[in-house]
Amino acid sequence: MPRITAAHEQEVRDRIVAAAVRVFSDKGFHSSTIADVCRESGLSVGAIYTYFASKEALFRQSCDLIAARGLEELAGRLAGATTTAERMAIAIDLYIETIDLYEGAPGQISLVQAWAEADREPGVREMLAARRERLVGAGQMLIYQGIAAGELPAWLDVDATTRAFLALLDGLLLQRIEAGSAYRPTDLRRRAGAMLELILAGAQSARPSVPDTSAAAGARGAAEPAGVVPTA
Repeated sequence: MPRITAAHEQEVRDRIVAAAVRVFSDKGFHSSTIADVCRESGLSVGAIYTYFASKEALFRQSCDLIAARGLEELAGRLAGATTTAERMAIAIDLYIETIDLYEGAPGQISLVQAWAEADREPGVREMLAARRERLVGAGQMLIYQGIAAGELPAWLDVDATTRAFLALLDGLLLQRIEAGSAYRPTDLRRRAGAMLELILAGAQSARPSVPDTSAAAGARGAAEPAGVVPTA
């Protein structure tokens, strides 16, 4: 028998995952079956199970593929940027470009299904957490570059700022779903751009005094007698 090479095995695996991405995006996790993936990929059930032990494992791999794409593309696009504003605008544009489709395949909107499964599938939760950390790493790099260039203040909480802005971007996925046929990418770009402008404008001022919203502050306020204004 001819020897099956590692390259051939990877090609088959990639073919299965690409087919699964299309199936899960079209039918959702619960309505999809391995038989659907077989039809979409043109491979047998045996071939699918040779590489993936279950539908759940295939779903995790499919979502991971969606989550991982784009970072290499982002690095290429950032190469020509010279300012923090340019770099962050490029990152926002790429994020929005990849919501529906990326390289002809279903885009990040498919991850909404993964979030829905995260409570029941620990592997899916782990994949989503890994995705978050990859994006956080890329975002933190942009902010640290801005601080080094003097375009952002050194007092900025880089981790919190990065994670908060990524949460806003992921919220755009929900807005895209809510918009349905009325969806316009330009709307999301305008909203994300407005937040970016706010961050960059605020970065030019002195560090603001932010009210203490910690649990301790809440407990302290609850302990104050009615009608008494705290003095500290």
